[in-house]
Amino acid sequence: MRNLFRFRRPEAFFIRGYAKSGTTWLSNLMNLHPQISSISEFHLAPLFEGAKSISDLSWSVLRHEPNSRLMHDALHRTVKQLIIDICGARPRCGDKTPYPLRTTFIPGVKNLYITRDGRDVVVSWFYHTMNLKIDTRPEMLEKMRQFDENPYHFEENKQQLLSCEVLVRDVAQEWNATILDDFQMMHSADQGEIDLPYLWLRYEDLQLDTQKQRDKAYRFLGLSPSKAECLDSRTKAGFGDPNTNQPDKFFRRGRAGTWREYFTDEQLGWFMDEAEEAMGLIGTL
Repeated sequence: MRNLFRFRRPEAFFIRGYAKSGTTWLSNLMNLHPQISSISEFHLAPLFEGAKSISDLSWSVLRHEPNSRLMHDALHRTVKQLIIDICGARPRCGDKTPYPLRTTFIPGVKNLYITRDGRDVVVSWFYHTMNLKIDTRPEMLEKMRQFDENPYHFEENKQQLLSCEVLVRDVAQEWNATILDDFQMMHSADQGEIDLPYLWLRYEDLQLDTQKQRDKAYRFLGLSPSKAECLDSRTKAGFGDPNTNQPDKFFRRGRAGTWREYFTDEQLGWFMDEAEEAMGLIGTL
């Protein structure tokens, strides 16, 4: 069989963004293109952290230049080749892990970066946490108990979902800090200080015109949008059905702006106290 991809050297890329911001949706959209393989989730941060730790050891020969640079270059080559090998050596091979841009920064590697209204992120994160039993603090354990007894409890009592101030503030604060750091990375790239090719996509724009936004992403990766398959139930905005709401599923709802159904004025105040700066940056104020 003729190898249609023989003239394309495989390239690795990253899909990045805060958890529950649409990284999985974006990855699924990319996989509609026959020349892309985007896989969840490599979680490569410990490799980068390990290299930094070695560089910080005062007794390590790898602390000194040019050895430190040789170590990081070797790590970057290994990471890119690992992604390509696991993805099956498609022309474009992607790691979809909800990480900050800085975490796995490799000069020259393209990043598809997606943001989502932090208020929707908080709602989605609470459901995700209850489904996967991620947060074991007493306040969340009580919510998990109610959720386990009836997965639709917080759909029937929506303004109870975000009733714990400390949980809302913690998620908002972390989201805000992550967005600020990501935008600092993009600013540095815009100023020519770092070699970070990126395309910023907003979840809300992707929902309004999925075709236009995914075509933009294909072109950013150097591919023709015309070769991509049509949208399906997993890649249409809201999973193709605006009435879909499955609180005990990973693909729960997928609609922008539903935060309004859950936040009280007081809860919104907690969130904005912690996240107003990032909300301004992503254009959702």
